[in-house]
Formats: sequence, C-alpha cells, structure tokens
Amino acid sequence: MPHVGGALREPRRRGRERGVTAVFIAVTMLGLLAMTAFAYDFGRMYIEREQLQLGADAAALAIATDCAQGACGVAYDPSIEAELYADSNVADGSAWVQNIDLDVAARTVQVITGTEDASGNRVFATVFAPIVGFDQWTVGAAASATWGPPSTVRTLPLIFSECEWQAFGEQGFVDESPAGFLHRSEAVLAGELPPASGYPYASRFTTIYFHGSNGTCHSSPSGQDLPGGFGWLDTDPGECNLTTTIGGWVTVDPGASPSQACNPSDIADMMGEVVIIPFFDMHSGNGNNGQYRVYGFGALYVTGYYFAGQYKGDSLINGQLPCGGNDRCIEGYFIGDWMINGGGAVGGPDLGLSLVQLTG
Repeated sequence: MPHVGGALREPRRRGRERGVTAVFIAVTMLGLLAMTAFAYDFGRMYIEREQLQLGADAAALAIATDCAQGACGVAYDPSIEAELYADSNVADGSAWVQNIDLDVAARTVQVITGTEDASGNRVFATVFAPIVGFDQWTVGAAASATWGPPSTVRTLPLIFSECEWQAFGEQGFVDESPAGFLHRSEAVLAGELPPASGYPYASRFTTIYFHGSNGTCHSSPSGQDLPGGFGWLDTDPGECNLTTTIGGWVTVDPGASPSQACNPSDIADMMGEVVIIPFFDMHSGNGNNGQYRVYGFGALYVTGYYFAGQYKGDSLINGQLPCGGNDRCIEGYFIGDWMINGGGAVGGPDLGLSLVQLTG
C-alpha cells in the first residue's frame, strides 16, 4: 500500500516554492522598474539640466555683454535677455528664470534657471519614477558672468608703448566725430572697413614704428623702445601668441623679425582683422635680457605692416607699404568698445577692450 503522508507533503512543498518564486519575481520586477526609472527619468533629467545650464550660461553672457556695452542703465531690464536665452536653449522652448542678480558696480551677474512647461508648471514630471516613490522634481541650473577691461588675456606677441595709446587715443577717447581717433566696433562689424568704398575713417589710421626716425615714443637713440628690442616678445611654446598679465614682465624676442614661433602666414593673417595687443609702461635691459612691464590691453584693426623680408603687407588704405628700409612698423586703427569672450581675467585699465566671461 502507498505511503499517504509522503504524497501529501510533496504538493505542499511545491506550493511553498511557487510562493517564494512569486515574491522573488515581484521583487525583481520592482528592481527592474526602479532601474528603468533611474535610466529613463534620470536620463531625461540630465538632458533637461544640461539644456537649462546652456540657457543660464547664454543669458549671463548676454546680460554681461549688454553691460560691457554700456546698456545697463536705470531702464535696463535684464529679464528680457534672460528669458530669451533661457527659452531658446531648451528643447520645448520654455524655461523658468528663477532669479537674476545683477550688480553693475561690481560688474557681475548671476542667472538661475529652472524647469517650466508650456502651461507654466515648474516641476519636472517623471514617467516611471513614481512607481518607486519619486513623483516630481524641480530641476535648475545657475551661471555667473563678469565683464570689464582684462587683466590677463592672450595677445599678439607684439607690444606697444603706453605712450602710443596716449598719443593716438587716450582712455575714453572713442567718439566717432571727425576729431575722434578711435572708432567703435559697430563700424567693424558693419563691414565699414578698408578697402570698402567710402570708408569714413580712411584718414584716421596710424602707423606705429618699432624702429626708425619716425617713432613718437622711442627711448633708445637708435629709434627703438629699448636697445635690441623691436616690440616682439617671447611666445607661449609653439604658438604665435602669449598670455600676459598686467603688472607682469614679458621678455624680448630680440631682432627686427617677428617672434621665432611666428611664420609669415601667421603675420599675414593679421591683415584686415582685429588683434589684441599689450601695452607697456616700463622697460629694462636690452636684447636677450630686455623686458617690458605690461600696463594694459587694447584692440587694433591691422591695415598693413612692414618687418622686412617675407614679413610685409601692403596697406589696405592706399595699397603701399606703410614704411620701408630700416624702419619697422604696423599700420591700423585702434578700436574702442571691442569685446572678447573666453579665457583671461578682468581687472585692468580701460583701453577700449572689454572681456566678457563666465565665472561659474
């Protein structure tokens, strides 16, 4: 006769196993849903925050640029720029500008953006995350910017005397009247540049001499800023430029030819372009031991140059070399109200150049 007790225990054991399996499956499914929530919703949140960050960055830079151009007066409303750039940098075209902290005296601005949908809801709606207890979040981003004359910036490795700035366009002397020397950047951006017909500043260019009897600011009897120095500087390694800081000393690359890292095409690329230049207020030594102390930075639109050999470019004004023989020179216009974005630091004297940059 079969053993009845053993037959009864087997179904009970299978039932318990099915129960454990069901619990295991439920826990596993919950884990998979949680992973899906993290993968999908948190991925969406990451994209949303990246877009909000782009909007905050763009808004902060736009407001800083307005202020650098002198537009941040009593009637200025920074929220107009902030809303425009915050909205235009998110996929759905709608973002919330939570706060704008603009301090014109300190030359700083901070913009904080956040999630906002077309209906004005300011929370980030999730799809799977509510299953594991996360219904909605507020997603945001912040950006800070500053503006002002630079104290550190990358420049052409060719330095000018502060005397040249004082002689050809002192600080703030940026009017566009016939008596003014500097012209504003709008003329550059509008294409009113040589060799365009009817260029209104055709009589207001200058020629800066680095060697020769025509120099206005030379301290060396031989017509140089210092003996053996023609204005060229030692560059950053392998580049035809260098990073300079106000109050710092930069070393001379001696001789009449451009700095060793600069080839003829590098110099030719200056023509018809605005280049950033350093000014010095003191110098010492001579030749290989020569140094200049950096005073400030300006912007020059280059219309011609002559450094002998392959380093020469006919003037965009009259088609002739700006100098010749033993002279070495560069021709162009100092630019007022010129702005650059990017690396460097703010804090120098105002010589017509402003730096706008993100600080956080």
